[in-house]
Amino acid sequence: MLSNTVTPYQACYQRDGYIVVPNLFSSAEIADLTAHYMAMRATGPLPGDFAGVNASSSDPLKAYPRMIHMHRWDERSFQWLIDERLSHIMTALLGAEPYAVQTMLYFKPAGARGQALHQDQYYLQGATWHLYGGVVGARSL
Repeated sequence: MLSNTVTPYQACYQRDGYIVVPNLFSSAEIADLTAHYMAMRATGPLPGDFAGVNASSSDPLKAYPRMIHMHRWDERSFQWLIDERLSHIMTALLGAEPYAVQTMLYFKPAGARGQALHQDQYYLQGATWHLYGGVVGARSL
């Protein structure tokens, strides 16, 4: 992504505090990542599964609990976290390269309830006063 591609988003970011970049990832890339994470989740418990996995539950949030810090033990997740497209646009918007500190994935099939109101109980270790979040939304096409 070239710098002039980011320019139209800067005013939106300054005004709203977030931006939406359509098609940053292709449909094929999203389908590939979706298949990767579905296969990973189907293997059973993974690092960070504090609530456990109940694959026989009719509640999709229990059968497919969120995954966290996948970049620490899954190379595909690490490469996604440091993807040049994300880094480029965030660096252009923020004026400095962001720290990539966390990956998290929620499964939410159609009709499932969303994530409950909560307070995170774990702090992010880092040497910065600024914290930025990025969300990559993917849905079945």
